[in-house]
Amino acid sequence: MKCKVVRHHLLASSQPARPAPLVAEHLARCPQCRQWQRQLARIERLVPEIPVPPSSAKAHCLDAVLHSDAYSRTSAPEVEWRRRERAIRKVAITFAMAAGLLFFALVWYAWQQQRDGDDVTAGPSSRALYTLDRINQDYGDGPLPPEPSKRIERLAILAERLQGETKERVQKGTTNEVAVLARQFEVVVQDGILPLARIMPAEERVDVLGSIAEQLSRSASQANQLANQRADVASPLQSMAKAAQKGHAELRELARGKA
Repeated sequence: MKCKVVRHHLLASSQPARPAPLVAEHLARCPQCRQWQRQLARIERLVPEIPVPPSSAKAHCLDAVLHSDAYSRTSAPEVEWRRRERAIRKVAITFAMAAGLLFFALVWYAWQQQRDGDDVTAGPSSRALYTLDRINQDYGDGPLPPEPSKRIERLAILAERLQGETKERVQKGTTNEVAVLARQFEVVVQDGILPLARIMPAEERVDVLGSIAEQLSRSASQANQLANQRADVASPLQSMAKAAQKGHAELRELARGKA
């Protein structure tokens, strides 16, 4: 293989430092070609290190493309009817937005007024449902007597009637009043029966409180059974059962003379 052919092979090679076997055989015998190969390899190593001078050709090219005829638009004069149509459309959109805001403001105002009215009218009357006088007025047999023993017996009857009314509502499926009845039951037990039981003379407790304690135990059991049957009103029924259980426990302790 001649030196000229070997050097052409080296120039065409992507890796002149690793020549083909025939070229390597020639390089082993020819010191001139070996020197030429080393110079070629050194040049290839140094090419990436050659500094590139700054150029504005890219910016000029981009500017030429953006300002060419392909990107330029000749704006024709707008037709009069189209300008009027666009103005009418803007006015219509403005009026529609204003009407929407006005409607929202009216709805908001009406809702606020209704909520405030509900708070004023429903609040006091709702609270009045949970007073002993109101509960006795709805389910009792006349005014409550002032004597503690007779008064607590009347309250026990009142609690039993509330428990019966609750059971009847649940069994008939008219559960919209169950929460009110359960809360009224709690009021009768916690604000009526228990405070009277605590001030009752010890000699009267055994005869009076024992039977009421057993009654509250039965009420707690029935309330828990109803809560298991109707999940939609389970929460107020469970609260009712809890109040009855608490009343039963305290009355039993009072009847035994331990409190």
